[in-house]
Amino acid sequence: MRSHVSRANLRAFAVLGALVTMTACSGGGSSGTSPVPNTQFCGNDAQYALARPQTGLSISAGTGGTVEIVASGNNNQIYNSFKNFELLFVPANNNGSTQGQVITGPLSLTSDSNGYAPFTSNYYYNGTIANNQSGLISGVVYNVYLNAFTTNCTPVGPIGQLGAQ
Repeated sequence: MRSHVSRANLRAFAVLGALVTMTACSGGGSSGTSPVPNTQFCGNDAQYALARPQTGLSISAGTGGTVEIVASGNNNQIYNSFKNFELLFVPANNNGSTQGQVITGPLSLTSDSNGYAPFTSNYYYNGTIANNQSGLISGVVYNVYLNAFTTNCTPVGPIGQLGAQ
């Protein structure tokens, strides 16, 4: 039986090899700008939780609000590429439809010494709801997902749930 390797698979292996090489050669902190390859790295290599506000609490309706998430550790894709991730707010009663979803801008790494700390090692990221959207609707409960917007990955989550008021 003959094995067939497609060009797409060869490209994926080349990208993965380059990423491993870059990771092995890099040092210091994260600038959050490392590329996220389209087929492999979706942010699903860490655990996440809502930090501010926490799951079950509310956020102001509208736009401009900031939501903070916490990730387990810094040896993961989000730490190395956080500017390639965003938060998606999908109405909880949409039965899987993305109609009415609201998206933050790219995440930023932040510190929160008094923040919710559910993991042994906690790293915090902020996402701000862009003013060019309709915003969160008062009275609606949203499931929050982590999305690697430069990829074709399925968003991770829901990582929590918030109400808008």
